[in-house]
Amino acid sequence: ASEISLPYEATSICVAKSDDVMYVGGNDSNTIHIYKVNQDDYSIEEIHQISGIHAKPVYSLALSNDGSKLASADDKDICVWDAESGSYSPVVGKGRWCFHRQRINALAWSKDDSVLASGANDDSIYFWSVNKKTTRVHYPHSHRGGVVAMEFLKNATGYVLISVGNDAC
Repeated sequence: ASEISLPYEATSICVAKSDDVMYVGGNDSNTIHIYKVNQDDYSIEEIHQISGIHAKPVYSLALSNDGSKLASADDKDICVWDAESGSYSPVVGKGRWCFHRQRINALAWSKDDSVLASGANDDSIYFWSVNKKTTRVHYPHSHRGGVVAMEFLKNATGYVLISVGNDAC
């Protein structure tokens, strides 16, 4: 193992299934840094940045199962980016999905990538429809003390989400 020093405080990370691209959220102007990972020596090279969108540090990142969309979240806003084209244009822009009242700690994609779940310190879980951007389902009081992690079951029928929180549940 080796350590890679970054010139900013990293606040979140996700890696492509192919292990060749790494996404790192930071508190430096609330930027998402995109790195190409060398598979021989695991060195990294920054290839793109997404900046000027999030008002706070990017606390959660999640890449869709097919690798075409990157979701990012800060204290209240969730954005979805086109990761397939390399341009990282917004699929869901800032201000559209902004109903959490505290830091968003967890994002998870459904197995068909049509639903994104978000969990936050406000004890809530939201389900967001990527196809119908104004459609959402809210589960308040999901975990007392906040939601810390979530994952959709990959082999389940329908949408089955497992979540954990600061309430030890």
